[in-house]
Amino acid sequence: MKTIRKGFALLFKTILITLLVAMLTPILYFAWRMGKPLPQPEFKGLSYYQYFEWRKMATEDAISKYMASHPNYEYTGIGDQMTTCYSGDLIGAYLLLPPQSFSYTLAALNGVLPYELHPLPTGVTLLNFMPKWWDTFEYLLWYNQIHLDSFGSFVAICRIQPNIPTPEEFETMKSEYQLSTIR
Repeated sequence: MKTIRKGFALLFKTILITLLVAMLTPILYFAWRMGKPLPQPEFKGLSYYQYFEWRKMATEDAISKYMASHPNYEYTGIGDQMTTCYSGDLIGAYLLLPPQSFSYTLAALNGVLPYELHPLPTGVTLLNFMPKWWDTFEYLLWYNQIHLDSFGSFVAICRIQPNIPTPEEFETMKSEYQLSTIR
């Protein structure tokens, strides 16, 4: 009886460790890849982290310019303008795209071929699943950010200019932005 209990405890621990590794591996892989330059030329060599930091700075700039040019504007939404404008990007990028790209990659692993409406990757195997998942994620990010022209928000105060900087220009912008917030 004692041997059976030890066996179940070992099995339970093994299952928990396997689940933990299965959950952490994609998170850590994506966190690592988000630091690498995005391959699409529209992103001009920015990493995922840099791109979203630029979007945040551009959104704050757009809000301040809008408020300056519309002195009688009264914001009546929930929360502040920055949260309202920027939260949609973050929800899409962090909560919606990973599961969507996972389902596309899993479908391709199961032999579903790509077609016009769904950018399924090709040649997916268990060994290259993570890189193919990331490639699909990058494609969907690019498609949603550039192709669907998400720079033009339905809300005028949230519209940013699609002038994505190079990494060097981004670093200069970031330094200037940090200096302006200190003053």
